[in-house]
Amino acid sequence: MPDSDLRGIATTARLAGHPLHPMLVPFPIALFVATFACDLAWWGTRDPFWALVAMWSLGAGIATAALAALAGLTDFLGNARIRVISHAWHHMIGNVIVVLLSIASFWLRASQGAEAGILPWGLVLSLVVVVLLLYTGWKGGELAYGQRVGMQPEAPRQ
Repeated sequence: MPDSDLRGIATTARLAGHPLHPMLVPFPIALFVATFACDLAWWGTRDPFWALVAMWSLGAGIATAALAALAGLTDFLGNARIRVISHAWHHMIGNVIVVLLSIASFWLRASQGAEAGILPWGLVLSLVVVVLLLYTGWKGGELAYGQRVGMQPEAPRQ
């Protein structure tokens, strides 16, 4: 799609004309970043509070990521113009990896205990998730601001 096409690309998952995916993604992003921050806090203090908060944050991040993923997948599958944009593929595949790594981290913590599951692999997984979120967020920004995905198509000029 040429950059000069500034009409916008409508999304499929909308609420009152507004795209759902960008409204939902801040929740899992904040929760996954909070998980990493809580892991660091636990590492520095060994206070069980931080391990428990990290576990809850991770679980809530996975749940909200599922909702954001449902809206994003609806948009991806519902509009062929989105599927031809390479940024969309990178964004989607990267976020699938984020969710899978987060599920693995949650399983690790649930099976070993909230504190025992942090070092070393829980912390490593949290760090990788945050780094991947920086990448997928960049790609999502390219979709919204560069390719105008989710922007209302302009009405024909008269």
